[in-house]
Amino acid sequence: MRALFAVALTLTLAACGQPEAPPPLPEAPAASAPPTWFICDALNAPVLLRFESANGVATVTQYEKPSGATVQTTTYTVGDQEGAAGSVITTLLQNGVEAGAVRMTNSGLLETPASAYTPRYSSVRIGDRDVACRWIPRTRLIGFTGRRTIVVSEDVDGDLLYHSYDFASAADAQRIDLSENGETTTFSLEARDGAETTDANGARYTFQADTETQIVVTAPRTGAASIEVRRHGPEPVQTEELIAYIQGGAGAE
Repeated sequence: MRALFAVALTLTLAACGQPEAPPPLPEAPAASAPPTWFICDALNAPVLLRFESANGVATVTQYEKPSGATVQTTTYTVGDQEGAAGSVITTLLQNGVEAGAVRMTNSGLLETPASAYTPRYSSVRIGDRDVACRWIPRTRLIGFTGRRTIVVSEDVDGDLLYHSYDFASAADAQRIDLSENGETTTFSLEARDGAETTDANGARYTFQADTETQIVVTAPRTGAASIEVRRHGPEPVQTEELIAYIQGGAGAE
């Protein structure tokens, strides 16, 4: 009876000209952050720069070492590109005036062009400050947390390597020139002979750091990437989410 009464009431209201309830408004689309353009982990300054780019606008966020804290975020208009000594230089503008520049090496001029799994951004200039950027041949993933930069790369034989560069020890790190135009610093931790698992959910890189310690880097297709440290079993004893990361692969450039 209650159901029949509700139907009758609805018909009566409609007959009397009572407007029906409007359909619910569609939900606003979730705001998405601009994609990471590249990461410049400085070799000559206690800083890491994250470059994001969308619709001709570059957003540069500066993180300090050793704290990992955000120092400032600045936006620029992406200007013209020009070639110079085997590099491509992209200008960064503010109010129509050049305020910085990004230098990327032409991969064809590298010692081993096929090693450029990620573009080789060699340096950036912000105002009057020049920053040299870390770059390692055959980088599969470079990212950072609030405590460290991590790089997963391949050696010349295709074996996976893991290196971390702790912010806390950045002041003591020594700059190193690698073969194949690589530039980096002394690492905080190295693990070799990693294993990769790739499926519909993304990529996972697993390394045995020592007899007791396993390091797992996960880069899912959706959600946050992370580093897990496991000891004496599958459960992580430490997990850090990556603030940002870039993935590379053969033929990426």
